[in-house]
Amino acid sequence: MLFAERTQLQVALLENCLVIGGADGRRSKAGLKAEVLNLPLAAPQAPAWQPAVAALSGWLRERGLQRAHLRVFLSSQLVRWQLLEWQPQLTRPQELEAYVHLRFRATFGAAADSWRVVHTEPLPGRALPACAIDEALLAELQALGSIGQTKVSSVVPYFSAAFDRWRGSLGHQVAWFGVIEPGSLTLGLLHRGVWRGLRSARHAQPSASGWRSLLPALQAQIQLASGIELDKAPPVYLVGCGGGAGDRREAGVVWLAAEGGGPSGVERMAWGI
Repeated sequence: MLFAERTQLQVALLENCLVIGGADGRRSKAGLKAEVLNLPLAAPQAPAWQPAVAALSGWLRERGLQRAHLRVFLSSQLVRWQLLEWQPQLTRPQELEAYVHLRFRATFGAAADSWRVVHTEPLPGRALPACAIDEALLAELQALGSIGQTKVSSVVPYFSAAFDRWRGSLGHQVAWFGVIEPGSLTLGLLHRGVWRGLRSARHAQPSASGWRSLLPALQAQIQLASGIELDKAPPVYLVGCGGGAGDRREAGVVWLAAEGGGPSGVERMAWGI
């Protein structure tokens, strides 16, 4: 064979976990499969993403994969989110970029100077979702190219990927959309398809249902900041870890899951669903 076919891999990076899917390129009757590697937390003063990237590098080297093709999803633990107000006076792209970076620096301090800040396409009158990712993390992922010509084709926050996958299921009225990960919950409020609030919080509960301790407080904070009066409780659409389709323990909670079965728990993160 003149050109070796690339091995397609789906990878999720968390602070204490690495999830790798698609190593064999096949789908079983039970759905998409993923390998989960539990990791120790990073050493003091080390970046939170270091254990997962080191484990991924070791995993690729051990298997001697050539020309592996990676799609990487980042946990909310490794991404900083902000929902920025529309600024009609910013008419040039460079002005908008400067404004977004300034807002992150004002919120997170000088550490933001070493982050890559990205945002959605600005739309008149709409708040602008923006996120920041450590430039050093992106550089380490690109450095994986030295391992058998590995190529990282995309690096996407899991929250973004999950929302893009499920946005068509949320309707066009008012709804909550939440992504549950081990130890954290990221929650947004949508009003007629427009983001009106977006926040992330952590919990220390070891169980997969620890997000329940965060949900009421996050809802209250987001609603207060949005200024929206809710006549009735909007549905809460959830993806990620901590529950599944058919879970009825909370009224108004809708678990989003692919038809015909699929990965559950943390394995969903490697597929962006």
